[in-house]
Amino acid sequence: MMPFYFQDYKEMSIAYRPSHADATYDMKYGVRAVQGGGRSSARETIGRVASGAIAKKILKLFSGTEVLAYVSQVHQVVLPDGSVDHDTVTLDQIESNIVRCPNPDYAEKMIAAIDAVRTRGNSIGGVVTCIVRNAPRGLGSPVFDKLEAELAKAVMSLPATKGFEFGSGFAGTFLTGSEHNDEFYTDEHGRIRTRTNRSGGIQGGISNGEIINMRVAFKPTATIGKKQHTVTREKQEIELLARGRHDPCVVPRAVPMVEAMVALVLVDQLMAQYAQCNLFPINSELQEPLNLEPAN
Repeated sequence: MMPFYFQDYKEMSIAYRPSHADATYDMKYGVRAVQGGGRSSARETIGRVASGAIAKKILKLFSGTEVLAYVSQVHQVVLPDGSVDHDTVTLDQIESNIVRCPNPDYAEKMIAAIDAVRTRGNSIGGVVTCIVRNAPRGLGSPVFDKLEAELAKAVMSLPATKGFEFGSGFAGTFLTGSEHNDEFYTDEHGRIRTRTNRSGGIQGGISNGEIINMRVAFKPTATIGKKQHTVTREKQEIELLARGRHDPCVVPRAVPMVEAMVALVLVDQLMAQYAQCNLFPINSELQEPLNLEPAN
């Protein structure tokens, strides 16, 4: 008798699933895993999340840095700007519901949207917002290793990602320079700050000490409970009805994945910053030292 797990994915041995990596893996390697997709499956992210958990502990311990992500959009349900206070939002608020949205009213709307599409055998996508609080100043490098570029590469390597925005993102294109610029001031502690944060906590590819914020778009789940047109490996056109256990929306599951990748990038940058600029500082008035002594 055919094992249950293989039955769920037996169609993959016959035909390419639309919008999956089945066809491109064959085009590249000439061979592919037909039980669940192999390395193209989101199951591979378990290693990212495990290492990301360690990275978050290192960041908290050595620099007091906190990485938090939450669902800010599911299909057409969009959290209004300013509805989540990035200075005070907590992990408990995010984890208080199954969609990982810290706003209870919009969480209910998101749950309803997912349930509605699930009963029709379809799927929807959405957006994960990620913030970094208390990131050290000076992380990142000019030109090719800009901090936002490293973050974009990391989160866009996750399965089902289709878009990345940083700071003001595409909305910033509707502003003029005078509207978009983050003006500087000196706070009560003598630190240079920005009055606004449309830069998203990074300027010139280097962190400036403000809250880092980004948004990652995830496509609708590719496997749906509806017949779709596709082709077999022998190039015959057929109809395919996928089976198995599949989420109608992957966005809530993506939250810890995004946090993990952001944390891993920041740990790399923290170590590089210490080695490059803090072992032998040349201008102590401007270069803020990293406190790498573990917090009690």
